[in-house]
This record gives sequence, C-alpha cells and structure tokens, in this order.
Amino acid sequence: MALAAVLRPAVDRLRASSAITYVPVDSGRALSAAVVVGGPLSIFTTVERMSVEDERYTAAQAKRTGKQAVLSHPESLNFPSRLDVTMPFSYTVVSTPVRVFGRISAVLTMLWVPPRGPRDIPYEELSYCLGVAADLARELERIGEHYVAVRGSSAPVFLLPENRQTSDRGEYADAEASGVSLLYHVYKLASALAEASRLTDVIEAVVNRIMEPVGAQCTAVLTFDAGRPHVVGYAGYPPDTIRPLARVSPGGDELDQHVLAPEEPLFLEDESAPARDRLGPFAQDMEASALLPLVSGGQRIGTLVLGFAYPRRFGAEERSALVTMAGLLAQSLERARLFEAEHALAQGLQQGLLPHKLPHIAELDTAARYFPAAAGGSVGGDWYDVLTLPDRKVGLVVGDVEGHSPTGAAVMGQIRSGVRAYAAEGHGPADVLGRTSRLLAELGTDLFATCCCVWIDTAAGTAEVSCAGHPAPVICSPGGQAVTPDVPTGVPLGVTPDIPYRSGELVLPPGTVMALYTDGLVHSHTLDLASGMRRVGDVLHDDGGRRLEDLADRLTAITGGEARRRDDDVALLLARYDGALPGTQRRVTRMSVQRHDLKAVKEVRRFVNRALMHWGRDDLCGETELLTTELVTNALIHADSDVDVRLREYPDRIRVEVRDSDPRPPMPAPITLTDEADTDSEHGRGLVIVETMASAWGKSPSGRGKSVWFEVSD
Repeated sequence: MALAAVLRPAVDRLRASSAITYVPVDSGRALSAAVVVGGPLSIFTTVERMSVEDERYTAAQAKRTGKQAVLSHPESLNFPSRLDVTMPFSYTVVSTPVRVFGRISAVLTMLWVPPRGPRDIPYEELSYCLGVAADLARELERIGEHYVAVRGSSAPVFLLPENRQTSDRGEYADAEASGVSLLYHVYKLASALAEASRLTDVIEAVVNRIMEPVGAQCTAVLTFDAGRPHVVGYAGYPPDTIRPLARVSPGGDELDQHVLAPEEPLFLEDESAPARDRLGPFAQDMEASALLPLVSGGQRIGTLVLGFAYPRRFGAEERSALVTMAGLLAQSLERARLFEAEHALAQGLQQGLLPHKLPHIAELDTAARYFPAAAGGSVGGDWYDVLTLPDRKVGLVVGDVEGHSPTGAAVMGQIRSGVRAYAAEGHGPADVLGRTSRLLAELGTDLFATCCCVWIDTAAGTAEVSCAGHPAPVICSPGGQAVTPDVPTGVPLGVTPDIPYRSGELVLPPGTVMALYTDGLVHSHTLDLASGMRRVGDVLHDDGGRRLEDLADRLTAITGGEARRRDDDVALLLARYDGALPGTQRRVTRMSVQRHDLKAVKEVRRFVNRALMHWGRDDLCGETELLTTELVTNALIHADSDVDVRLREYPDRIRVEVRDSDPRPPMPAPITLTDEADTDSEHGRGLVIVETMASAWGKSPSGRGKSVWFEVSD
C-alpha cells in the first residue's frame, strides 16, 4: 500500500488511535474513507462516509474551508452525539486538508479515542500533521489521484500501524491488515443485517456489505421452494436474464440444482473451472464466481452467488470471511421471510376489516386513506366506513380502538359491524353510538374506542353529527374558512354505556368538503395536536376545490406521507357534497364487470359511448373509450375480483374510475437494486397509454382494494 509508508509512522509518532485518509466523491459533495491505519478494534470508530456540509465532522470542515480543523474534549462530548454508536465517547480529532496541484484532493484525519484520548494537541503536533499532509500530497502526485478516487468509491482499506511485533515483518503485517479489513466488513454486514427487517433491506446489505467490498460485479440471493432454488433478489445481472428465474417452475430446467445448491462453499477462480458450464445465466460474462450455501438452524435454505468479471484467487482469509458473511445472511434472511409472512398476515387481516369498496353516490364524492403505524406485523384499530342509508342518506364513520394488536383489531371489527347493523335499522348517529357503546360494554373489553358518525341527507343538504370521544370533522364550504363545528362530544364507547349521546345538525352548501380522521393524522412525536389540526384546516382551505385524491395526499403528508414510519395509525375519510339542486349535482353513472370476464370489455366501450353521447360530450368519446378499456383490461387480468367502472361529469372534464377489491400487485417480482423497470408490473402498457393521453391520472386506495382513475379535459 503506497500510502502506508506515510500514515503508519504518523500514527506511531503521535500515538494516535487511527489515521484516516478521506477522498472526495459524488463530484466533491461527500467524503469517503479510502485508507485507515489503526489498531484492530479502534478502527471500528471510522466514519466511512460524510457530507461535506455536515457540521459534525472536522474532515468535512477541513474540506469545506481549506483549513486545519480541531475538535477536542470537552467539545467532542456531543459531536457527533453521545447516541452515535460509532463515537459514543469523548475524543480528539484533527483534520488537515491535502492539496494536490493546488486543490484539496484528500483530507488527513488523526483520531485519539480512550484510552489514548481525549488529549490536548500541542502546536508542534499540529505542525507535524501539516507535514504529514504535505507528504501525502507528494505521494498522491506520484501514484496519481485516479487510484485514490477508485478506492474512495468502495469500502476503505485498513492497515495496522507499525509496531514491534510487525514492523520487521512487512509481509506478516500486510496479511494481518488484510484480515482486519475483512473483519471490519463482517462487522459492518452484521450491523446492517441487524437492522434489516424486510427482504429489500437484506438485499441492500448484501450489495453494500458483501458484493462491493469483495469487488464482485454481480450478486444473486436464491432460496429453495419445493426443493428447487429460485431468485429472491439480485443486483448487477441483466434483468431479462434473472426475471424468469424468480418464479418457481418445478418441471423446468432453468437452474442447475446440483451446482446452485452446493453442499459446501464453491469457489470458481477462472474460466477453466469444470462447474462453470453448469451455472447457466449466472456465468454470463463472468470469469470467476463464488457460491456460498446459506444455512440456518442446520437447514440449507438457499445460496449466495457472487460473480466477478475477471479471473481471481480467493485467499484463505477471504474464504473464511465470505463463509461467515453467508452465515449471517442466512439468519437474517430467515428473519426477513418470517417478518414478511407476519406482515402479510396482518395486512390481510387489516384489509379484511376495511370496507369492501366505497359506494357510488351521485351527490357525494368520496376518498379514503388508511396507513398503519410503524412497519411490522402489528395490526391497527383505526377504521373508516361509508354507509348507504334509507331516504337517500349517506353515513360517514371513522373510529379508533387503542393499541396495535389482533385484540384491538377484533374489537374494531365488532364495533364496525355493530355500527353497520344499527344504521341499517334506521337509527340516527347518536342512537347508533349509544347502542354500540352498550354492545362494547357487554363484550367486556378494557380497550378504549372512539367514533364519529355523520349522517348526510343528500336531498336536503344537511348533516347530523355525533361523536363518542372522537374529534369532530373539519368542514370547508366554498369560499369559506375550514372550521371544526361545535357539536356535542360524548365519552368514548363502552365507558358509561347508560349515558345517551347527542348530535348536532349542519347545513352543507354544494361544494362543501368534509374531513373525518383519527388522531394519527394530526399528532406525532414531532407535531403537537393543536398544530396538526391547524394544518388540516389550512390544507382544506387552500385545496378544498381540488380533486379529493390530491387533497388526501396532502393531508396524510402532515405526519409523514405513505412511505415514512408513523407513531400511530391513520384513517382519513374525505367527502365532497356536490348538491342535489338543479345545476349543482354532477351527472354520474356506473357499471360492473365480473372478474376475469375479458369479453365484457366490449360492453364497457358501449357503456362509455352511450353515457358521453347522452351527456352531449361526444367529442371526448374516442379518448375516454380507449383509456377506460385499457384500465379495465389491466384490472381483469391482474385483479382477482369484480371490476367497477364509474363515470362522473364535471363542467370542464370527464372523470373515469376503475375500481377492484384486490390490493395485491398483479404478479410477484424479484427484489432488484437496478434501475430497470419491471415490465411485468401493473405499470405496463395500459398505464403508459393512460399517462400519455389523459390530462390527469392516478391510483388511490378504495376500501380493501384500489382505484385507478383518469380525467379527460375539453
């Protein structure tokens, strides 16, 4: 190692814990550790990568300012943080910019951690660091910056400092340093896998902590199903080569089971290895390969494949490290598969407790969202429902049972069934809550439950609201402010079952938007309840006239959006009252198609044509027919359910929704970290056409299933 001659003496003279050379990456926006000299344990305090703008690190400061940066006790007590597992103690660090041909091409960082630090750094040692940086600059000029830039893009190289045991045996020291580097990679892999809960997290750890550090160009993780290996995740291989292998085909010959399920680690070091011809697609353009059995609990559960684009030798230390990594991967893979199974079970239970689908109501447009709390196998107790009631009335219901457990979900299901049954008997919202409260008391549960019921008279344009310990809905009329109406709020359900609930009545002008929600929408560890409720009002006031799907997305983003972890479940139900007076009510129509009935697509075209001709919108027939049939065909192929087609007229556009009750993706696909699009996904030909021709389109939840919608403008 060319830089070792500069770094090792510096660590020895300054009695530092480690010396790190950082090089710029990502067009100078970040620094990456390239070479580390330190003891076998102290090197684990190395920060591998940092943003140049990160104020916590002296290396970033030195790169940003071009000046030597020092951080010492007691300042280091909180930098980066006592909660940072990398540096959970006080320390001293000095970072010095390394200038090559007049620009900063590296940063030298000297670190003292207990028991060698923290310590005061005298002026003479700071000057010595400047001299070491100058020596590094001359060395970099000699060997060329390209080498360091390449090293900086992968894992750092670790070297032992010079000492009495190794200084007179250079070959032994280098071999030991190589083992330390491999040990570091094993440690980092174990840390990454300890935090991995899903298969995507596991595959990402394989790529970042196995494939890249050992210099492999490709990797694939295989598991066994019915005794045959199939791919569950990959990176580097062409998607067209791997995708067919992601599906188990007991009668097929895609994979050589004998080679891809080895009894012991198999290292193919060059193209003359006899087993190469039996690797199938995994041997494509590869000159060397490693096949490592994945064993957990004494059972062989899969194989890790690593592909190299050049012939190479696997030393004894590297073979041992790879086998250890495969053992860690096998255990994490089993945990991830168990987590995925539990999560799928919880998700299925949760979906089963949501409405089958939202009803189609001419005077009322609705949209809903449900997000569980933090990712995991738990199931929540929040719910929403839309009920069709006698006398042209519509019931909107949102409720919350405390906790995230199957017990809470079961109680929620019983409450939802009770509300539906009492509403169907013709009871008003206050009476429904009273009867449900008595039902919950008889069930003997200790869980708190809250609920809000809104009965809308679509003919009269009024709403009757009753709440049981639940926030009242937020209402925004056209041109007005969003307000929370002053309606009676009773105690939570089941607490005092003999106390009656009361209700309040509201007038709904045409165009009024109403938001019913659970507290997870407006409250989190970073957002207090009052601020969250103000944001709901602001969003409704600003966006009340837009389509409800966009409004729902903005509201759920208040505490994090769909992708982020949440503190609590979120249920949101939006409704826009379009009015029943002449000139206010939108013209709507719908039809249903039985599942997998592709012949009915012709009837869908006729249905769309007849509706638009009757509404005098024949100028939009061609586009609307084409886009509707594409979505219906897509749903019939992929969704194992009936399909609902709904048309709604607006003054300046036609809106079409294609709904099904199947939330699952249409076809399973392997996990991949490539940028290639999965042509088997729902975003196939049909949605490409919709995206090209529609003025707007999107997907949103619809009860247990989903709705794909588009709009065609005049």
